Amino acid sequence: MRNTDAIILKKAIIHVLDRNGDVPILTDFEQEINEDIHEFLEKHIIKSLQDEENRKGKFRGGLSVVKEACYNIFKNEESFIDASKAIAEQLFKAMKSNNNISSCDLVVCLYTAEDKDYIGILKLDYKKSFIHDVEFVDDKLKVSIIPQTIGLPGMSQRLQKCAFIKAADENDEYDMIVLDKQIYGKDEDGEIAQFFINDFLNCDVLLDSRDKTKIFKRAAEKWTRKNLKEDIDKAQELREEVISSFKNCAEVDIEKFSQNVFGNDIKMQENFINHMDQEGLKLEAFEIDKSWVEKKMKKRIMKTDTGIEIKGGYEDFEDRMKFEIIRNGDGTINIMIKNVRRLQEK
Repeated sequence: MRNTDAIILKKAIIHVLDRNGDVPILTDFEQEINEDIHEFLEKHIIKSLQDEENRKGKFRGGLSVVKEACYNIFKNEESFIDASKAIAEQLFKAMKSNNNISSCDLVVCLYTAEDKDYIGILKLDYKKSFIHDVEFVDDKLKVSIIPQTIGLPGMSQRLQKCAFIKAADENDEYDMIVLDKQIYGKDEDGEIAQFFINDFLNCDVLLDSRDKTKIFKRAAEKWTRKNLKEDIDKAQELREEVISSFKNCAEVDIEKFSQNVFGNDIKMQENFINHMDQEGLKLEAFEIDKSWVEKKMKKRIMKTDTGIEIKGGYEDFEDRMKFEIIRNGDGTINIMIKNVRRLQEK
C-alpha cells in the first residue's frame, strides 16, 4: 500500500464535523468526482500513503464502528453513504471528548489501486486562507482581501490524520495504514492523546522493519547528542557503528549493539537500552529495512560546534582518500578533506 503512486477514485463523500455543534452535518449525496476533485484527493492519498510517519494498524477485537462500516462498504457498495455517516458520527463523538481537537471536514472515499479496493478516511483540518471580495460602495467598485477560516488543505500540504483500510483478510498482519502526525500531543491530563487511533479507529499501531530501522537511527542520534556531547570520540564511534550495522548486517540486536559500543561500561549499556525502550524499541533483534537505508542514507551531513557544515555521500565519508577525522587527544578533532582539485562556492 505504501508504494501506491496512482489510484482510481470510485466514490467519495464529505461530511462537516463542527465541534461547536451538537451533531455533525451529514450529507445524503456523494461528491461528484470531476478531474479537479480526483486530482485533489489522489494527491492527498498518495502523499499520505508515502509519508514517513505513517504506521500499519490492526483493528482490535470486539465492536468497532469503523471496522464494521468499512467492511459493509466492501461487501455492498450501495451502503457507502450510510456507512460513511456511521464513520463520521464515530469521529465526531471522539472529537467531542477533547476541547483541543479541531473541527474539520471528513472525506470518506472508495478507491482502487493495483486492482484492489481500499477505503480512505481523510480528516481535512481547516486552514486559514484569503480571498478577494468585490462590492460596490456608493457606485464605486471596492476590492478587498478577506480571510476564510474554513479553507481545506491544499494539494501541496500534508494531512495530519487519515487512514486507509483494506478488505478483511485474517491472514494479513495488518488491516490499514494510519497516519497521525499529532500522536505525541499531550492532552489536559498530560497523557498521550491518541483519540484518532484509540477512540475513533479502535486499532493497535504496529511497528514493522521500516519503522524500527528509522526509530533506531533517530533514537541513537538523539541519545548521542544528549549523553556524548562532551565525548566526540565516543559519539563518532557510536554513529559509525550505526552506519556499519545498517550497511553490513541483516538485523540489529540492541543489546549486542550496546555491548559493542560501550564494552564493559554496564551503566552506559543500560542507559542506551532504556532509551531505546522509551522510544518504542524493545530488547530484541529487528530486521533492517535495506530499502529504507538505501533511500534515506544516500547523503550524510555533519555539523560542527564551530559553525561548519559538511555534506556528502556516505561512501565519500568512508573513503580515506577523500575524508579523514584526526583525533587530537584533547577531546577535539580535526576534519580533513583531501585531494581537492577544484573548489566552487554556491
